[in-house]
Amino acid sequence: MKSILIKVDDKIKEELNTIREEEGLGTQTSTVTYLIKYYFLTKRSQLDTSIAILNKILDKLDTKNLSPIEEQLKSL
Repeated sequence: MKSILIKVDDKIKEELNTIREEEGLGTQTSTVTYLIKYYFLTKRSQLDTSIAILNKILDKLDTKNLSPIEEQLKSL
Protein backbone atom coordinates (compact mmCIF):
# COMPACT_ATOMS: atom_id res chain seq x y z
CA MET A 1 0.00 0.00 0.00
CA LYS A 2 1.28 3.49 -0.82
CA SER A 3 1.54 6.27 1.77
CA ILE A 4 0.47 9.86 1.19
CA LEU A 5 1.57 12.65 3.48
CA ILE A 6 -0.79 15.63 3.48
CA LYS A 7 -0.33 18.84 5.42
CA VAL A 8 -3.65 20.43 6.33
CA ASP A 9 -4.95 23.28 8.43
CA ASP A 10 -6.00 22.42 12.00
CA LYS A 11 -9.64 23.08 11.03
CA ILE A 12 -9.48 20.31 8.38
CA LYS A 13 -8.01 17.89 10.92
CA GLU A 14 -10.88 18.70 13.30
CA GLU A 15 -13.41 18.17 10.51
CA LEU A 16 -11.84 14.83 9.60
CA ASN A 17 -12.02 13.78 13.24
CA THR A 18 -15.69 14.81 13.40
CA ILE A 19 -16.48 12.73 10.30
CA ARG A 20 -14.48 9.81 11.71
CA GLU A 21 -16.40 9.90 14.99
CA GLU A 22 -19.85 10.42 13.43
CA GLU A 23 -19.37 7.66 10.86
CA GLY A 24 -17.72 5.25 13.29
CA LEU A 25 -14.51 5.01 11.30
CA GLY A 26 -11.37 3.73 13.01
CA THR A 27 -8.55 5.82 11.61
CA GLN A 28 -7.89 8.98 9.64
CA THR A 29 -6.89 6.80 6.71
CA SER A 30 -10.28 5.09 6.73
CA THR A 31 -11.92 8.53 6.95
CA VAL A 32 -10.11 9.81 3.86
CA THR A 33 -10.91 6.57 2.02
CA TYR A 34 -14.58 6.91 3.03
CA LEU A 35 -14.70 10.49 1.72
CA ILE A 36 -13.13 9.54 -1.60
CA LYS A 37 -15.54 6.64 -2.12
CA TYR A 38 -18.51 8.79 -1.06
CA TYR A 39 -17.46 11.46 -3.57
CA PHE A 40 -17.27 9.04 -6.48
CA LEU A 41 -20.49 7.22 -5.58
CA THR A 42 -22.53 10.41 -5.30
CA LYS A 43 -21.02 12.06 -8.36
CA ARG A 44 -21.49 9.01 -10.58
CA SER A 45 -25.00 8.43 -9.35
CA GLN A 46 -25.98 12.04 -9.97
CA LEU A 47 -24.37 12.01 -13.40
CA ASP A 48 -26.08 8.78 -14.42
CA THR A 49 -29.44 10.14 -13.24
CA SER A 50 -28.92 13.41 -15.12
CA ILE A 51 -27.99 11.57 -18.31
CA ALA A 52 -31.06 9.36 -18.06
CA ILE A 53 -33.33 12.38 -17.58
CA LEU A 54 -31.76 14.23 -20.52
CA ASN A 55 -32.12 11.16 -22.73
CA LYS A 56 -35.83 10.96 -21.89
CA ILE A 57 -36.25 14.65 -22.72
CA LEU A 58 -34.40 14.26 -26.02
CA ASP A 59 -36.61 11.32 -26.96
CA LYS A 60 -39.68 13.52 -26.53
CA LEU A 61 -38.36 16.45 -28.59
CA ASP A 62 -39.43 16.78 -32.17
CA THR A 63 -36.21 18.21 -33.55
CA LYS A 64 -37.66 18.56 -37.07
CA ASN A 65 -40.01 21.29 -35.85
CA LEU A 66 -37.40 23.29 -33.95
CA SER A 67 -36.36 26.63 -35.38
CA PRO A 68 -32.67 27.04 -36.26
CA ILE A 69 -30.40 27.77 -33.33
CA GLU A 70 -29.59 31.24 -34.68
CA GLU A 71 -33.27 32.21 -34.43
CA GLN A 72 -33.57 30.74 -30.95
CA LEU A 73 -30.56 32.75 -29.77
CA LYS A 74 -31.93 36.04 -31.12
CA SER A 75 -34.45 36.22 -28.30
CA LEU A 76 -31.73 36.19 -25.65
